[in-house]
Amino acid sequence: MAYLSTTKYASENEILAYQVSDRITLDIATNAIHKLMNNKKITLHEEVFIHYDQGSHYTSSRYQKLLKNMA
Repeated sequence: MAYLSTTKYASENEILAYQVSDRITLDIATNAIHKLMNNKKITLHEEVFIHYDQGSHYTSSRYQKLLKNMA
């Protein structure tokens, strides 16, 4: 079993960052966002919209703080 957390640019249908893990943990979600933030080819704007499911790793305070610090 493998779990995948992705960040996709919806209008271009392109995967910008991803993380694969054998466990569904908070780290899979935060590592994918860190990869997105560290990708020098991508410029994030204040208007960026990130949609995620309601899993506990995406609704955690640590993940939410990370998203607020992105732009």
